[in-house]
Amino acid sequence: MESFSAYTNQLGEFAGKVLLSPAGSYNTHEIQSSLFSARQLELHLRSLIPISELRDAGSFFTGDDLADEAVGLLPNSIARSSIVVDPACGAGNLLIACSRKLPVNKSSLRKTLSDWGQCLFGLDLFEEFVETTKLRLILEAVSRGVRPDLSDLNDAKGLLPHIQEGDAFENEDVLKCATHVIVNPPYYKMPAGSSCEWAVGKINAAAKFMQHIADYTRPGTSVSAILPDVLRSGSRYEKWRGLIAEKLKCTIFPSGRFDQKTDVDVFLLSAVVENSIDTPNWLGLGPVETCVGDFFEISIGPVVPYRDKQDGEAVPYIHPKNLTVWDEICDREITETWKYSGALKQPPFVAIRRTSSPSDTFRAAGTLVIGKQMIAAENHLIIARPKSGSIDDCRKLLRMLRNPDTNNFLNQRIRCRHLTVSAVREIPWVGGDVF
Repeated sequence: MESFSAYTNQLGEFAGKVLLSPAGSYNTHEIQSSLFSARQLELHLRSLIPISELRDAGSFFTGDDLADEAVGLLPNSIARSSIVVDPACGAGNLLIACSRKLPVNKSSLRKTLSDWGQCLFGLDLFEEFVETTKLRLILEAVSRGVRPDLSDLNDAKGLLPHIQEGDAFENEDVLKCATHVIVNPPYYKMPAGSSCEWAVGKINAAAKFMQHIADYTRPGTSVSAILPDVLRSGSRYEKWRGLIAEKLKCTIFPSGRFDQKTDVDVFLLSAVVENSIDTPNWLGLGPVETCVGDFFEISIGPVVPYRDKQDGEAVPYIHPKNLTVWDEICDREITETWKYSGALKQPPFVAIRRTSSPSDTFRAAGTLVIGKQMIAAENHLIIARPKSGSIDDCRKLLRMLRNPDTNNFLNQRIRCRHLTVSAVREIPWVGGDVF
């Protein structure tokens, strides 16, 4: 993250000028519209650092509104005696939002930062982010009318000793002393590790962060977290949800897209650390009497083109690009073939595109496939085959998938960019059609 240093240096120069200027030289508006603001941080960040580098580091910084919402969801209010920990503080947006709940001494920046420094704790892997967090907290205090009564920037930063470079997974003692934990953890993929109870291979880093927080915080600690929607709705994280629910008494708040430039949907988790027998309503949905899975067998298309070799007998082959949405296609009309010896699909069935976004007109866009030949289906399709074997039942399903109620359900059920077998299976049977 070396390219971020340019922003940090500019911010440091600005903060130094503020400290050296007579009290009142910079008003609140001038500071809030400067490099210090979350808006300016985002603009500079995206101009200096390639989006690929941000994704690799999992560094997507929380906007002001989302940060304020996360602070507001802490079960217990922040007070002067609190110890507030952000174990993945980034450039400090969440800690700044927390600092706004703390009092200031308007006659002394030294006293204000000294008090904040005993309350605000932060860790990040990148030194540049730690430096930026301290500089922005200094400017935050001045923007609230605090008189700069120290001129040395290093002295000012030294009053925030608990915001430091470090790995959250190697600094459990910081979590153990917390009264409040607030976090927007990185969302990159990382190895689950041999100690992981609920998964093997690679997992979303946010899941491991939350498990670590649940393991090492004291009972009674308030927790607020901004997390990727896949943890709330993804089948792979079902066991993780169970483990978290045992250790945290939590409430779930779906939030929507992280920001306009980051194509990830998130939810907020508000919790108190305590052993719990309550199961939170992760999906925010009520009970359903009748669903698609009652009448259809739901599966993923088995063909993975980049991996599966062409061996076996050539059969008709379907994928999203050779199917027309809401159309019907007969096996004889499928012009592409695949030599495949694996599992094939028997028509009739509805092929539903897995790639799906809350911004799409239809979350579950389908095509009816009919005929007698066995079909090879790509893994970007979800196959819904009627248990009755009836084409009419497939047509009823197509009509139901176009019903606005289905969109509403899926936008609540799963905001990831891929539909899952379980999400399709759980779609309520709506629209007046019954079998």
